[in-house]
Amino acid sequence: MKIKFCAIIAFVFFGVQSSIAQTVIQGTGPSSGFNTSDIKFGGKAGLNFTTWLGNDFDGVSAKVGAYFGGIVEIPVMENFYVQPELIFALQGADLGPSNVNLAYIQLPVMGKYHITDEFAVELGPQIGFLLADNWEEDLQFQDTKSIDLGVNLGGGYRMDENFYFQLRIGVGLSKVLDITNARNGAVSVGAVYFL
Repeated sequence: MKIKFCAIIAFVFFGVQSSIAQTVIQGTGPSSGFNTSDIKFGGKAGLNFTTWLGNDFDGVSAKVGAYFGGIVEIPVMENFYVQPELIFALQGADLGPSNVNLAYIQLPVMGKYHITDEFAVELGPQIGFLLADNWEEDLQFQDTKSIDLGVNLGGGYRMDENFYFQLRIGVGLSKVLDITNARNGAVSVGAVYFL
């Protein structure tokens, strides 16, 4: 069920990208201060340093994961962009005797403001859909939640027209497990390549 739902989300996301791309090619986009050809598509990848936030577990520390996915940069007004993303991310936490591994499909929608041509700040909400985990439900008497809500804050550096580097902090707003108040926390470092 989770995989079907995530497949539908991915289909809708890429369907929107495809329709935007057709508008750019045909030149029939809405007239505004920006041409729809200013919309940029790209791929992104990087490392996650993730843990669980909250006081429900002792000895919790961060673990290293990775992420990759797609990104769209849509100009709204001068220096301000809306940036939807579709990301596959490996997250979790080190609980001492074992690592908890969580695989998510994440859909952040970031607002990005360029302070200068090179430096930008980003802020926006995110929803994640759990694809898989190694949590032993029968032993722990609670299950992992299938949906993860969060908010992201970060910044970036645009090296040139193609390369953009990101640093982002993500804080979970919803519980990871049914019973406890543990929430996901992540620091992400990575790069975007715009086509």
